[in-house]
Amino acid sequence: MSSKSKVGIIGYGDFTKVMLEYLSPYAEIIVSSRKYQSGGAGHGAVFASLDKVLACPIIIPSIPSQFFEEFFSSNTELINPNALVIDVCSVKVKPLEILERLLPKTCNIIGTHPMFGPASIKKNGGIVGLKCVVSPVRAPNEVVQKVEAFISSTLNLKLLRRSPQDHDKEMAYVLSLSHYIARVMDIMDIPESELSTLAYDELLAMKKIQAKDSWDLFESIMHDNPYSMYIHDMFKQDQNRLDTKLEI
Repeated sequence: MSSKSKVGIIGYGDFTKVMLEYLSPYAEIIVSSRKYQSGGAGHGAVFASLDKVLACPIIIPSIPSQFFEEFFSSNTELINPNALVIDVCSVKVKPLEILERLLPKTCNIIGTHPMFGPASIKKNGGIVGLKCVVSPVRAPNEVVQKVEAFISSTLNLKLLRRSPQDHDKEMAYVLSLSHYIARVMDIMDIPESELSTLAYDELLAMKKIQAKDSWDLFESIMHDNPYSMYIHDMFKQDQNRLDTKLEI
């Protein structure tokens, strides 16, 4: 990605706003939003029509994975046939399969998972050193190397390479399990306490950070990761075993 690359981002959620802050110094960015059709999107980016966004040489879909099938099946004819499409979903197998199946065969496709959001950026004091997973699925080595160099050397993120399958297997623990527990803690509305321990403080922190994420993201993490339900069922089974041992 060069300093003059033209990038089209689909969607205007929280993570798009993160991308605008950190990508705008290196690219000319236009954003497609259902709510905004024109004007400034922040950090020098502007809103544009969907056809203009999909004509860009670099396209970043920043929408929940559960909407990929409908969106790309409806808009395939608008997509630049020579585009590099970079996915940023929290799951990899399903959205990348959809992109491979529906995009023109001449499009390059690279999956990424920037493993941070506004809360972790604030805690870290920026994005330097935070993790980003890369899952190339259909792109020449030189294209993959340029993207990886931009991620690791320009943005100074910690680059991790994973296949889509290995990524989702790990994320079933790292994201699905932690988000599920955090949602339960949020429903329980566990209180702060003057008698809190370090372990309880960690539970509160997990509840506060992950419960702020959108329901669409939570659904995506739980339903679109093919390994999430296995971890969910294992958690419930082991909870039952523990209850039996405690004679609850």
